[in-house]
Amino acid sequence: GKTLVVREKTTYDDETRTILHSAVGGDLMNDYKKFDATLVVNPKADGHGSIVKWIIEYEKKNEDSPVPIPYLALCNQITEGLNSHLCASE
Repeated sequence: GKTLVVREKTTYDDETRTILHSAVGGDLMNDYKKFDATLVVNPKADGHGSIVKWIIEYEKKNEDSPVPIPYLALCNQITEGLNSHLCASE
C-alpha cells in the first residue's frame, strides 16, 4: 500500500488505562477534519490477560472521504506490538 505520513498528539491516562492518538497533521488530514484512535486496556476478571478495545472517532472532510476501515490493520499491529512488549516485561 501507499505510505502515509501522520503527525499525532498522544496522551496517556494510567488511571483509565487509555492511550489517545489524535491526528494533528499530515496525509490523514487530507480526508478527515478529525481523526482520533483511543486504545483502552482492561484487565480480565480472572487476572490472566487483558481485553483491548479500540475506539475510532473521525469526521470526514467531505462525502467522498473514505470510511477509515484500512486503519484497523494498523490498530491490530499496535495491539500485537503492545502485547509483545508487555509479555517481554513480565
